[in-house]
Amino acid sequence: MSRIANRLCTALALSLLATALAGCGSGNKEGAPLVVARVGDSKCIQCHSSVTEALTGESIVAQYQRSSPHNTPDLGCESCHGGGAMHNGVGPIPFPRPNANRCATCHNGRIAVATNANTAFATSNHVTGTPRFTTSYCFRCHTNEGAVLGNIAGWTGNTEILQDPVTQGKVPLVTTFTGFSCETCHEHGGGLRTVKATDAPGGNLVNWDPNNNKLVDQFDLCTSCHTLYNYNGSLLLVNGEDLTAGGVIIPTGRVAARHENEWFRIIASTHFDNPNTGVGLASNVVEGYNLRRTGSSPCYDCHGHEAKTETNPSSTDITIHKEWAQSAHAGHLLTAKYTATNGLTGAAAVAAAMNAGVIDDATIGGPGWVHYNWDDTSTRGACQACHTSTGISNYLATQNTSLTGYDSANNSFSHLSGWSATGGSPQNELLYCWGCHSNAGTGSLRKTNQAILTFTFQDVPIVISGAGKSTACIVCHGGRGSVSDAILNDDPRSNRFQGHHAPTAGVLYSAQTHIGYEYPGLNYTSASFAHDDIGTGANGSGPCASCHLPGKSHTFEALELDAGVPVAIRNQTLCNTCHRGGTPEVTPARLISLKAGYAQASTILNNYVNNLPGFTNYLNLAITNANYNDTILVPNNAYGAYQNGKLNADEPCAYVHNSIYTRRLLFDSIDWMNNGVLDGTITIDATAFPEAAVWYGAPVGTTGPFIASRP
Repeated sequence: MSRIANRLCTALALSLLATALAGCGSGNKEGAPLVVARVGDSKCIQCHSSVTEALTGESIVAQYQRSSPHNTPDLGCESCHGGGAMHNGVGPIPFPRPNANRCATCHNGRIAVATNANTAFATSNHVTGTPRFTTSYCFRCHTNEGAVLGNIAGWTGNTEILQDPVTQGKVPLVTTFTGFSCETCHEHGGGLRTVKATDAPGGNLVNWDPNNNKLVDQFDLCTSCHTLYNYNGSLLLVNGEDLTAGGVIIPTGRVAARHENEWFRIIASTHFDNPNTGVGLASNVVEGYNLRRTGSSPCYDCHGHEAKTETNPSSTDITIHKEWAQSAHAGHLLTAKYTATNGLTGAAAVAAAMNAGVIDDATIGGPGWVHYNWDDTSTRGACQACHTSTGISNYLATQNTSLTGYDSANNSFSHLSGWSATGGSPQNELLYCWGCHSNAGTGSLRKTNQAILTFTFQDVPIVISGAGKSTACIVCHGGRGSVSDAILNDDPRSNRFQGHHAPTAGVLYSAQTHIGYEYPGLNYTSASFAHDDIGTGANGSGPCASCHLPGKSHTFEALELDAGVPVAIRNQTLCNTCHRGGTPEVTPARLISLKAGYAQASTILNNYVNNLPGFTNYLNLAITNANYNDTILVPNNAYGAYQNGKLNADEPCAYVHNSIYTRRLLFDSIDWMNNGVLDGTITIDATAFPEAAVWYGAPVGTTGPFIASRP
């Protein structure tokens, strides 16, 4: 056989062998143009151990071996660069310089944690805002070179460190400045860069470790520029300025560049909750988000590679961050800061922003986050599944059909100041992105297959299936108990609604929860009710998200309001799919009327419960907080009416979530309290309560008494 023929056969054999040996990091998964066999890290290191990174002068192999998450037997160099069987130092290798597109082939949410890096990072402020600097200090964080070299030299920390000529002199001189790239934050191999600091002007080089966990992690890297604490976490910083230990007073006389006049760019203005205020202290307020300082992605949890929030009060851009921060899930914290800083600039604006926050005010959504010391497991463990991000994230991750997977004793709030399980912390959590999302950057939810409520009915777990993206909503808004079940079990009575606050899903799924008091022998379900079927299916949005997150809006508002009055329905198209033709159209005006009817019917019931003139009840007794617990004076059916009368205060939108169920609860309660008999009719003074009369079927404009039949 000729020498040429031998070479052809050998090449063919090698090609077949390469195909046979191709594994992880090759072929379709790798996205390579050619299927190439692997040779292993030892082959790569033989030649590349002497190759250095141009900017730092460090060995790329040393970086890879020090920090790369890909430095494992099943991944290795070739998981990013492609197989090296045809390389041999000079030949082709599929990905000589892998970029964000290359990362995304594996980091797609299925093979590895999704990065969403390519398009998000390319349009982020980290790219579009760099390189940019007007003074030597800006160079530290607004250029790739300044960030990388400053981290190595220990040019990281407060004002004294940044202005220290000794520390600045340790930064190698460069003449070319470039914008941020993947290499700004990641060493060769994808590991995070180590950050160094100086413990005092002219002092010692130490690790920048503000979360004090002795690790190199994301919190350290991000806060090397977005300063929040000093190198060992013992001092709060604002733009390099030390904050006094007793409060959040901004010292004067030192200016930290342009950000002094822009409070919303200062991480401490929104991400710091002063531990000198809180539950049980003189000022009960949460001034900022209480970050998890540890974990794989405490910053990426919410920001991802995009890193844009658009929380500038003058910005007209709408982002999920901005919407969420002004929602009830965030206690309307950002709205409070906008209000406090209105008309202020400079240090005054920073101080106002630092001190404004979530307060215990029911009208703005505060009680759910600051009313109690929710992270005190010894007293509030049962509440943590819904009143803390830590609790709901753990509940969604561990719950099972026997309700034995979740244990509040396993909830750790070690990221809160001075926390202990038997005392908690003066800081409280809000409902952060990572509470509901396992990956906020991609919108991945922790649970979509089924919602298991935190209470049972007749000792059977309540499991809601098919709600898709609404699953997490249902867990917390499903309520805390059934009035009927509590009465049947002779449970201790309560002077507040047994179903707890904001039990919207409990009302929506009343056929499973029986959340109100249902009079024995009567039917409370309806074949025509369909709101619980909206958006059903594992991949659907479910009823909650379909109505409250149209277009992924994280204000969670189903209506557009003007001075508190509905002017539009955000997902009107969804309503119109059913409410058309012979079905009453759903419009803002109709919702206003229905809400008023529900409120007036609740007033009629409570008038009977309170035995007011003109509403004498069959007991001739006002049921109050002083006697509701007396089972002789207040029999079960009367106590049930007392409970149903509280529904409107805790679920003011029950008229739209499940109008049929709500009208029956109130109707039967009024019917019973009137004469102690369920005769199927009630009388409504349509002159005094016109909307209640319409809600129960009277023509608009009816005057005088109206006799309604059970709906």
